Amino acid sequence: MKLRASWISVIVLGFSAMLAATAAAQDKSAPKSDGPQDCIACHQSGGNFERNYTMWQASGHSKALGLIAKNAQASADCFSCHSDEGFKAKRLGKKVDVAQKDTFSTITCVTCHHLPHDSKYPRQLVDDPETICTSCHTQRSVLQGTGAKGIEEARSFHSAVDCISCHMSETNHLMKVIRPDDPSVSDKRNDTCTSCHKDNNRKARIAQLQGWQKSYKEGMDPLQADLTALSAALKANPSLLKEETKAKLSEVRFNLSILVRDGSHGAHNIDLTSEILSRSAKDLREIKDAAGLEKGK
Repeated sequence: MKLRASWISVIVLGFSAMLAATAAAQDKSAPKSDGPQDCIACHQSGGNFERNYTMWQASGHSKALGLIAKNAQASADCFSCHSDEGFKAKRLGKKVDVAQKDTFSTITCVTCHHLPHDSKYPRQLVDDPETICTSCHTQRSVLQGTGAKGIEEARSFHSAVDCISCHMSETNHLMKVIRPDDPSVSDKRNDTCTSCHKDNNRKARIAQLQGWQKSYKEGMDPLQADLTALSAALKANPSLLKEETKAKLSEVRFNLSILVRDGSHGAHNIDLTSEILSRSAKDLREIKDAAGLEKGK
């Protein structure tokens, strides 16, 4: 009986050792991510990879970590979008240890593309493209026309367009829109706008885009000046406005901040942009009147 138990123990220990050895071998064979170097090992220089790699080097993604690396206030949430390790941890519902930030890598090929190649998504992505983009970039609410306080949903013709349709036309890893008014774009090459709007010529798209952005600037600049003046007045006299009026001012600040963070100057959703600017202008007139900042007062 004791002999049988002894043999069982040997078998169990042997099996455990085999599992441990297998796990160790698997861990050893699993490549440690070195960013683009992992890709270069198979995707040699030249062709599409070199083109995409060069674009990536010039993109905001390659500089993401550098933007916060020396910021002592940067939290794990910051690194979840500004580092490869943080992004991967976020996808697992975890957070990185900020104390290890000196070992972090910036956003690279292997942040968005699966290594090794066994993804169920197109182009070996780690998830569907829209989920990858919107997990860090917050402009989707503007595209959908939602999120502004006191303003109903304002969808536009761009609301249903996914991020990569415009930011990766020609598989552009710069992640930038190829503007129709870019002087470096030849007549034989489609800019981002005309690659979709085939029924319109480049000249029409230039006029439309520049019109949106001129309207944005003309609307936003005086509102920002008003906010600066109101901030100075409230700093000098905190009781200048009633609580209800202060709440309205806070709402205006929030809505305008949505457009500032969006960064498209109206191109993502001109309908929502126009609605926010118009409503904010009306509210600020009332607030300035209450504060005695209108002309003649």
